Amino acid sequence: MNDNQPKAAITVSRQCLLLGMSRSQFYWHVKRGTFHAPLRLTNGRPYFNASQVEDNLKARELGIGVNGEYVLFYERTDEAPKPREPQPQKSDHSELIDGLHALGLTSVTAKQVAEAVTVCYPKGTCNVDENDILRTVFRHLKRAGVG
Repeated sequence: MNDNQPKAAITVSRQCLLLGMSRSQFYWHVKRGTFHAPLRLTNGRPYFNASQVEDNLKARELGIGVNGEYVLFYERTDEAPKPREPQPQKSDHSELIDGLHALGLTSVTAKQVAEAVTVCYPKGTCNVDENDILRTVFRHLKRAGVG
């Protein structure tokens, strides 16, 4: 049996999948009368017969509930949200300069530090640990002969 042929009975999960909505959203619509409520097996498990499935799908497609009222459905999009651009790091390197002074680079200037940060972190220092920045900039300046 393929997916195009209607089954005699389907589960609530399958009905929600066919309608493209969550179970909570689906049951909210059932409560309002937009969709048929599920029938129950003798063991209490909810199910939908083929005619209910067809009516529910038609209600979703046409925007008219099984109770005859108009209904507007939220359309989900498959688009992923656009990633946020990282905020540019402020150019105040006073804490970094203090750390470099504590490590023995007493003659380092703000301009040298800014250039070293730009060389070591061309994409910026967003989400980089401050200790890693201090260590990397210190090594860069030592190799460059700044002291």
